[in-house]
Amino acid sequence: MNNRRSLDPPSSAGPDWFRDSWRRLSPGNWPRPERNPIVGFLWVCAGWFFLVLAGLGVVVPLLPATPFLLLASYCFYRGSPRIHAWLHRSKQFGPMLHDWEHYHGIRRGLKYRAVALVIAVVMASMLFSSLPWYGRYVVLGLVAVGLGVIWMVPTLPDGLPPAPPPDGRPT
Repeated sequence: MNNRRSLDPPSSAGPDWFRDSWRRLSPGNWPRPERNPIVGFLWVCAGWFFLVLAGLGVVVPLLPATPFLLLASYCFYRGSPRIHAWLHRSKQFGPMLHDWEHYHGIRRGLKYRAVALVIAVVMASMLFSSLPWYGRYVVLGLVAVGLGVIWMVPTLPDGLPPAPPPDGRPT
């Protein structure tokens, strides 16, 4: 009998399997921080790279900010708990990271703003660009994939209380 785990979800799992896969990304399941200083430095470099991509994702419509922010948080956790704590204390990214860690999702208002911004910027780009017809279809296909990813992330109601920071201090 084959003891390997299948990569396919069980047929009866449905959305619960998808939701559980998001929960596996929560910090409680992360390995501990790296003790080797060289490997830790590489984790910190990767964290800064992903943080820059997350910052660009706030402005550029085809670049999602949230996955890169989560990757940056993970890399900082592995490389430097001090920088990880700084990221979680930031006004811009801290509340979103706390929501992800505590509730495993993003707030409905944030999701709707992201979708509206992507659609508005892409529509303006389509109107004012000189892309050939096939380039426009490629862009629309990529936008559809990006919007699908945004839509599949678990949604939190806006009425939830703010997630407490992991260290227990008030925000």
